[in-house]
Amino acid sequence: MTPSVIAGAARRADHERPRQGHAADIGRGARILLYTSSDCWRGAGISYIEIASGLEGCGFAPRILATNPVVAAEFNAAGLRATCVSGERGESMRLRAYLHGQEIAALLVDRAHDLRVATIATLGTRVPVIFRYNHFREHPPADGLIRLAYRTTLREQVFLSAEAHDRVLGDTPFMRRVAATTIHEGVDPLEFRPNRRAAAEFRRWTGSGAQPFLLAVGALSPEKRYDVLFDALRLLRHRAPRLLLFGEGPQERELRARAEQLRIDVRFFGRVPRSQLIGAYTACSAFVHTGCVETFGLAVLEAMACARPVIVSAGGALPEVVGQDGSCGTLVAPNSAADFAGAIERLLSEPERATRQGARARERASRQFSLTAMRRAYVNLAARHAGRRLIVGS
Repeated sequence: MTPSVIAGAARRADHERPRQGHAADIGRGARILLYTSSDCWRGAGISYIEIASGLEGCGFAPRILATNPVVAAEFNAAGLRATCVSGERGESMRLRAYLHGQEIAALLVDRAHDLRVATIATLGTRVPVIFRYNHFREHPPADGLIRLAYRTTLREQVFLSAEAHDRVLGDTPFMRRVAATTIHEGVDPLEFRPNRRAAAEFRRWTGSGAQPFLLAVGALSPEKRYDVLFDALRLLRHRAPRLLLFGEGPQERELRARAEQLRIDVRFFGRVPRSQLIGAYTACSAFVHTGCVETFGLAVLEAMACARPVIVSAGGALPEVVGQDGSCGTLVAPNSAADFAGAIERLLSEPERATRQGARARERASRQFSLTAMRRAYVNLAARHAGRRLIVGS
């Protein structure tokens, strides 16, 4: 993470810190632990930064525990207190020892694996566990340890969209026994906004010149359905624009081989700093997302805040993010390469429509998905379980 991004996060934290009454003292130093076993930096890591910053601004003492040294380093670079512990055998016992030594008031996890680890670590303790449901599988986790969590240590579950809330609780009766709330992801429109200078710098850095290109951002993993996007570009043949792909993950080698086999122009850039992402969002002709099991879709929201037209799968939470009427984003039938190809071709052939859609997308992102509201909701969540008072009027 670059110094400019860290400085931007600090400015946002200061701007959003409560100014009236004693809101900044709500937490009274209560330690809230955010735990992650993620082996790569991802959107959820950005969310953890925003959650921790909001907690800190209201007097809590957030701590982050990560099992991957690269992930821990990213948190520390953002000015948050992160500790790296081994994720090898005995993970639950190491977490249990940390909880005891730090007197943690509440524990937040956002992966099914981490909920299992937290369940063993907190059995017989008074540490409440909060599960931020960020599960990218078609069906909710329902193994023995997950069921045990819902009977014992789990105190509240957070869904990132109303779609996930209704679908998961509707399909999985045992999960209804735990209190549930919905907290949307948030975006800062002061940071994520159209930036021509950043766009020009990005084009120089990538050698893109003035030619149109599509942008996709996300983990290189099966649930993102890059195979559908690649097939859509193949169908467009010589009319297909270049695709710039930002992300890392287990499918990289397979996707590189597939792009070469299909003879489509795909450039892989791995993980890039958020400062460069803003330039990429501003410069792209359209942002494309083919995954259809998203619990939210933070990269889609960031692109919208940068006033870019987005083409996304009409699956998971994405219709909730972009809206159902098509004015702020193009919804495409899930897993349909032909429909994605048609949507890409139409949008690129109608630049005025694309510009209008991008402007409406930014308005929706700013209005519907406030970073301030997201942070306030997590402060209230922590307050409920740490025995602190809530923010008045929230």
